[in-house]
Amino acid sequence: MKQHGRFRNIASLLIGLILLGGAAAPIVRASAIAVEEGTPGKLPAGHPAIVGGSPDVNPAVSHFREMRTKEIRDQNRTAFRHQIHLGPLKTLSIQNQETLKTLDTWARESIQTISFYNTINGRNPLYTALDMAFRPEAWTNRNFIYIMAVPIRQRLGRLVSKAEAKRILFQGTVSPQFLAQPEVRRLLDHISRDGALNSSVQQISMALATFQNMAIELRVVPPAPPHTGGNWANPVQLIPNTGIPPPPGMQVGKPMVGYSKKISKGVVLGFIELYGGWRNNDATLANSGIALLSKVLPTVNPPAYPSLAKRITEIWYDRFFDGTLLGVFLYFVSLTLFLIAAVGAAPGVRKVALVFFTAAVLTHAAFMGVRWWLAGRIPIQNEFESVLGSALVGCTIGLILEYWKKNSLFGLATSFVGFLAMTACFVMPYVMGTSMGANISRVDGVLSTYWLYIHVNVVISSYALIGASFCLGLLFLAIKTYYKLNPVSTYGREHFASSAAAGDGAAPLAAAVPVMATGGGAVPADIGWQKKADEQVRRTRFLEQLDAANIVVLQMAFWFLGSGIIFGAVWADYAWGRPWGWDPKETFALVTWMVYLIIVHLRFVTPKYRPTWTAWLSVVGFGVMMFNWIGVNFFLVGLHSYA
Repeated sequence: MKQHGRFRNIASLLIGLILLGGAAAPIVRASAIAVEEGTPGKLPAGHPAIVGGSPDVNPAVSHFREMRTKEIRDQNRTAFRHQIHLGPLKTLSIQNQETLKTLDTWARESIQTISFYNTINGRNPLYTALDMAFRPEAWTNRNFIYIMAVPIRQRLGRLVSKAEAKRILFQGTVSPQFLAQPEVRRLLDHISRDGALNSSVQQISMALATFQNMAIELRVVPPAPPHTGGNWANPVQLIPNTGIPPPPGMQVGKPMVGYSKKISKGVVLGFIELYGGWRNNDATLANSGIALLSKVLPTVNPPAYPSLAKRITEIWYDRFFDGTLLGVFLYFVSLTLFLIAAVGAAPGVRKVALVFFTAAVLTHAAFMGVRWWLAGRIPIQNEFESVLGSALVGCTIGLILEYWKKNSLFGLATSFVGFLAMTACFVMPYVMGTSMGANISRVDGVLSTYWLYIHVNVVISSYALIGASFCLGLLFLAIKTYYKLNPVSTYGREHFASSAAAGDGAAPLAAAVPVMATGGGAVPADIGWQKKADEQVRRTRFLEQLDAANIVVLQMAFWFLGSGIIFGAVWADYAWGRPWGWDPKETFALVTWMVYLIIVHLRFVTPKYRPTWTAWLSVVGFGVMMFNWIGVNFFLVGLHSYA
């Protein structure tokens, strides 16, 4: 099966469904990687399953029997998959990368990090993640670790047979055992020295590390009372608190302070039943462990445990793709309707467009509010959040202006910004293999000051306004070009007689234009010229409205960006001890502001061509802003970048 071709087909279907406003969720969920068996072999050196990092179970538990690798691999898991009840586990919390999230969210993020796809073999991500944690031997020789960079696939293909090289090239997957081979590690280390491929090698390393540490990362036990912060624990760490001898070969530390023997025993026994039942293909025992864990864990330290409402909300937030898919649909519909109303094709649809646009902005704000609640901070501190935050501010401003001016242009421009932002955030994981920070995580202390919130909010507001100006400028240039290619002088030529006596600026048309005979009587030919004159007036006024709307948005963008740069200098002085350091982000922010300073200046010195110049510079300014936002962030190294 050619996964590459399959992904292209899925991507095409997604784009088509977005444009039609359809429900793409079932297709996205179906974009699963199919795992194939690799060459059998031993576990990779250093794998937690063979160095004591993976949780073993106490042999004193009568239902548990340690199994050999071959027995694990030969198990028929069909009945187990149908009988296991993962529902209670989904809403339990786990601490992952210093962030609290549900087990359901942790599993989805982990599987996507490993395999690029939402699921493997179409199975529940939580089932797959736990299977990797509890039965790593069954996965070590399967091809499921995704390699996105084609050049790396090609170079790895030189180490294997032609048939296997072809499979790696088209499917892009390899096994943990393959990556553990010394020659593969040496090759990847050599490739990582190439700056263009270094991030791709890091992606492979992160995928492998995520698989290897799956069991270790099961930190589902909250800190001991009365602490509400700090590190969570793996159930294995509570074994010394229970008085139960540790499993053979497992080294455990001292008893953990603050956990009672009763609570510790409940957690450990629940985990042993889950782990033992899972490895031994015993769904009844595993379900018993799940029931015990789901009952005990939230009671270990209730003040430190997220509320059930918060955990359920997080799961639904993930199911709705962070609100991006619904936002794409609503913004696209409003954008289309505003465009129809703005060009005069059907002015009456403006009211319908306004309803959709209002719904889009309210939905956008609701999902950002949910993210704020889940993250426990203002959601503006990574690329994903800044894109959506920028769009929300811009669309809110556009909605206010549209209710005020009632010209469809402000709604058109800012719904374009919302549609563009939502589409980028939705498709980025499936096109570029990065979520842009969609996964909720904690931030560094320097990113938690009120000056950051002021600076970032003002700057991203200017970015949204610059995007709206780009839309208006582009529309102005397109409409003006269309008018030039289709001049008014051709209007009505098939239906009305022309008159050489009636030219532009001539005497009253009624006195100069002849009468044209029709079946219903005589009709003055000047009616056609009047329609042409009306059309010319309408075209002129529409271009003037576009230019006027663009100027309003441009001036707001100019002042917002300038103020944001000043607030950024204040924050930089607070965070880094200097207000300005010619960091790439600072430099290009200043360049972007200067572009808009030029636009404002040209409005006064070039009166004849200022609408056209304004439109062109709006497009140029948008390009500069995008380079400042995307290019600097990802391709230039600096204090503001992700490079």
